[in-house]
Amino acid sequence: MQQEIWFQKYEILGLLGHGGTAKVYLAKHIILNSFRAIKFISKNHPFYELQRNEALVLKNLKHSCIPIIYDIEEDEEGSYIVEQYLEGETLTEYVASRGILQEEIILKFGTQLCDLIHYLHSLEQPILYVDLKPDNIILSDMTLKLVDFGSAVFTKAAYNQPKYFATAGYAAPELYLQDEIDERCDVFGIGMLLYYMGTGCYIRSSDPTIHNIDLVSNCSGQLKHIINRCLKSNPAGRYFDVVKLNQQLSALLTKGQFIHEEGRMRKVAIAGSQSRIGVTHFSFRLCNYYIGRNISCLYQEKNQSGCVTSLKNQYEDMGAVGAEAGVIVINKIPMHAYRKEVLAELSRYPIVVQDFGCLTEDNLEEFLSADQKLLVLGAKEWELESSEQVLRLVADFKEISYLFNFLDGKQFQRVVGSMGFKNCYRIPYEPDPFVSLTTEQEIDFFRELQSSDQRLSWYKKIFNLIRRGMK
Repeated sequence: MQQEIWFQKYEILGLLGHGGTAKVYLAKHIILNSFRAIKFISKNHPFYELQRNEALVLKNLKHSCIPIIYDIEEDEEGSYIVEQYLEGETLTEYVASRGILQEEIILKFGTQLCDLIHYLHSLEQPILYVDLKPDNIILSDMTLKLVDFGSAVFTKAAYNQPKYFATAGYAAPELYLQDEIDERCDVFGIGMLLYYMGTGCYIRSSDPTIHNIDLVSNCSGQLKHIINRCLKSNPAGRYFDVVKLNQQLSALLTKGQFIHEEGRMRKVAIAGSQSRIGVTHFSFRLCNYYIGRNISCLYQEKNQSGCVTSLKNQYEDMGAVGAEAGVIVINKIPMHAYRKEVLAELSRYPIVVQDFGCLTEDNLEEFLSADQKLLVLGAKEWELESSEQVLRLVADFKEISYLFNFLDGKQFQRVVGSMGFKNCYRIPYEPDPFVSLTTEQEIDFFRELQSSDQRLSWYKKIFNLIRRGMK
């Protein structure tokens, strides 16, 4: 058989496969004597421009989980993407041959995916992959390689994209609805891959339903919780970005549920849209959560309500007030009453929960300087005006989580729908702020809220935003 030589340097050895939009050939670089995969996209194909977009996206990407693009050629028939030849099997084949994967393998693959997607989201021109599915992942020496970037879009272009090309069953719901999309569509995609690895169930567009991950026996409750959050139909219910998701998976992989940088105090700021919205009550519950997990935590009163002094007076008569290095301890919670001066003794606590009371222009700057910022809003008719005012106050700041009190599930869904893409939570009801956390619902809620210090990633995001704005 006569040798077929392309572009005077590639010997075509055979057809590796073909799909609806392209053919992939195995080739050998004649001079270097090394294998290549060449993807041919015909100009006659109606989606030619979309597939050619893959080459434009891939050519400048450098990551261990992305195949290397060596060359891009073009002739009158179409475009040719010359890339690294990967020996291995797709994730679909890997799971099909082994069945449901062990949790440790799922977590290792999951953290690889998060690292890769975070790389795409953190580029100078961020990219949304959009079409995460098992067929688009090749395992090569237990390293995931993401292929087929034909559906990927630059974040800026996503806002004007009339239609997204993603696989039914694995794509986030907002892609079907042609809603505005952001990083959370890829969080959903990672969740579907975790689901696939944990159940072994390949999703097809003809499937009327999918198996409930909660009924799978080989996944821990923590992993099920992570997967369920990724797969929330409303983006506001998912992880805000893959950084937080990666932290949760990594913590579970190392058998720990909390990651903290040794020797560094972490401030969690809590404020409300108005008085009596539940900020102090919630602050005590959060302190209880940390203390219940043997994490030293201090409640710091950052408002002039006098709550700590009132509690001290009430509990002293019962002998329930202790002291440690100038801090009073009430119901096992170390507390510090309001002071204007900086307190040096706070530095010995890894977690300081700051109760700001009502958020105003006067305390906004200090609130925003915290490592984690939680804002309690009201959703009742008589509370909406105050909530709207404080939302206008923080409109330019993304790194805030919004909490709602005294709502049932249906009310919360309506509220979330009006909050756009903000990170929203419903606070579980518990009338006693000092009682130990016992219900799985409440523990899961606080587990979602906890996160390790994201200051560096936050600075990076802001830097990228500023840099893009200067261009």
